[in-house]
Amino acid sequence: MNYIAQINAFERWLETNYLPVPSQLLWYKLMNISNRAGWPEWIQVDNRRLMATMQINREATFIGVRDRLANAGLIEFQKGRKGFPNRYRINTFKSVVQSEAETVVQSEVKPVVKTEVETVDINKHKQKPNENSKKGISKEIPEKKTYVPDDLLNAAILDFVAFRKSIKAPMTDHAVDLVIKKLDKMTTDNDEKIDILNQSIMNGWKGVFPLKNQGQKYERGSTGNFYDQMKEWANEHECD
Repeated sequence: MNYIAQINAFERWLETNYLPVPSQLLWYKLMNISNRAGWPEWIQVDNRRLMATMQINREATFIGVRDRLANAGLIEFQKGRKGFPNRYRINTFKSVVQSEAETVVQSEVKPVVKTEVETVDINKHKQKPNENSKKGISKEIPEKKTYVPDDLLNAAILDFVAFRKSIKAPMTDHAVDLVIKKLDKMTTDNDEKIDILNQSIMNGWKGVFPLKNQGQKYERGSTGNFYDQMKEWANEHECD
């Protein structure tokens, strides 16, 4: 595999596709591990190792980051079992693979410049409808703004902004600043702020409020869509 060509293709893909920064970082970490292993089809690596390299403390947060990357079709994931770490396969970019083959067979022919980056597997795995579409959350990509320095919290804020837009209650930058200040008054824990924003999205709330059953933190499972797991948590705690 051409490491640099794949990275360039990934960056071109990001120009027309939205992916939170933490999920982008996970893609780079998996590429690095695969490169060091000699580019096997599948690589085995446990959650704790990836969490350490990404400086993520909560496994639930990491799982949400990984699910975003898998839902985008950029990787495939197989859950491991005791003694056998999780397995990952990176879906390579088709245009890069084709370009390498053309270089070998027709080294004198100038390659045709492609305006769009396609992938071998991304187009085969169309994302299944999740709770976003069921709740009417827009698929429009929010503008990539930086409201706070923490990448994970900033991604959660962007999701909340997109949600507000989907329910025809768009937010100005001033409104976002007010929400951030309100979160700061509720807690200094960024992970808890993310949970508060997700709670509002899940319940269809325009505002942000302290977590329900604060003493009982919910757990996002190691498999399945994040919003499916949030719905399960809501049902268990009788949230409407």
